[in-house]
Amino acid sequence: MPENASRWFDPDWYLQQYPDIAQAGLEPLQHYLNHGVKEGRLPCRLASLEWDQALWQQEQAEADCVQALTRLAASENPLEASYAAFALGRWHGWQDNWQEAARVLVARSQQPPRLPAHHGPDLLAVEALTRSGQLAGAWRRLLPLQQAEPEHADVCLAVANLLGAQVQQFEAAPAPVKQAWQNQRLGWINRVWRQAGLEPAQQAGSDQPLTIDNLAAPQPVPALTVEPDDRPLVSVIIPAYNAESGLRTALNSLVGQTLARAFPGAVEVVVVNDASTDNTAAIADAFAWQNPDVRVIHQTENSGAYAARNRGLAEARGQCITVHDADDWSHPRKLEAQWQALQEHPQWMACNSHWVRCTPDLQFSRWRMEEGWVYRNTSSLMFRRQVFETLGYWDEVRVEADTEYYYRIRAAFGAQATGEVLPGVPLAFGRVVPTALTVLPKTHLITQFKGVRADYRKAAFAWHEQAAGAEQLYMHRNTKNRPFEAPVGILR
Repeated sequence: MPENASRWFDPDWYLQQYPDIAQAGLEPLQHYLNHGVKEGRLPCRLASLEWDQALWQQEQAEADCVQALTRLAASENPLEASYAAFALGRWHGWQDNWQEAARVLVARSQQPPRLPAHHGPDLLAVEALTRSGQLAGAWRRLLPLQQAEPEHADVCLAVANLLGAQVQQFEAAPAPVKQAWQNQRLGWINRVWRQAGLEPAQQAGSDQPLTIDNLAAPQPVPALTVEPDDRPLVSVIIPAYNAESGLRTALNSLVGQTLARAFPGAVEVVVVNDASTDNTAAIADAFAWQNPDVRVIHQTENSGAYAARNRGLAEARGQCITVHDADDWSHPRKLEAQWQALQEHPQWMACNSHWVRCTPDLQFSRWRMEEGWVYRNTSSLMFRRQVFETLGYWDEVRVEADTEYYYRIRAAFGAQATGEVLPGVPLAFGRVVPTALTVLPKTHLITQFKGVRADYRKAAFAWHEQAAGAEQLYMHRNTKNRPFEAPVGILR
């Protein structure tokens, strides 16, 4: 951020807001310019941030919040104006009002100083223009991002999105032209992995559309070098309920993992069919018949995703354990990368990789824009067997148990006990479907600000904090005596 940011900088507020800076005796403005910007610290109190928080937390009427942010977007203070425009664009985008989101974000100044300082607002502007059919404007808005960070994963995926939108908008284009666009799309997606030293994906059927279900992994030479005594065994639990449309994709991506090819039998896939009423059971059984590393457990009554996970956890044999949604796709190096990271960091009890959410036709997005589309995949958590032996099972609620288990590990073993593998590189594509609990009204992700998710997290964190030791954080399977209260709306 340039020196004219000092006009808006409030040193007293900065030291009060960030006591670690005061305790270190650092000069506040210099710290902000040299370090604070990159760390995501704010230079002063922002009314636009407060109204943004009030909007999502439903502390005041939506109309009042939007009106206040609209007023602030016209402020002479560029920090207030830029943040208010981002907040408005994000809110309109969440409401699927992409035309209005595009209008607000295009009007946002492109000159510094601006907040937030990351490229999330510009990426959101590109998305809004793309979704509202303004493709020429989207390309223009994307150009500065490409020039500034040509190899950034989000930028590459934004190009892929725009090429995909062209294919959809120009249906009458000749088939060779549309195929060329599709090839370019895949090329930009693969660019994300190539720049991280990972193998590209390819289309399983070259004459079929580019979708999450038409991705195939090449046959890379595994890079593993381990001693015979250290042969891995990783259990991957897949809870599956009426998952016939995506289960083949998930299973194909798992049986093709480099970890399994390097060490036959190193990956144990445990599919828990949670009393599905569609063709899930037949698909899973067929895979198990063809692949000895795939086991299928059939439940006679539907118990919910986390109870199904716990059934798989109870029967998993791996030294390391992870889960995989029944309709997602994973890069062939994902399990290897996470398992290898646990070997290289003995202090880690668990690790996560990153992912990006997408529609079946590979349009990438994020329900609420932060710094970008690629972020930590909570459900990718791979943990050592010791974690299971110490902390037990997932909470058998309808939502949020992934997050609770992650923070339970940190509460029991310390913040240094978890790590992230290849941050910023998506090692999985998470399929966005309209029936997911993350998008249904009562359990939508927005309830993490106010509602069942927020209430659950508050109660779970209180349980973590009061525990005198890790042994007090053990969660039993299918327990009727809960260690903390949970909202009725997410109980099974």
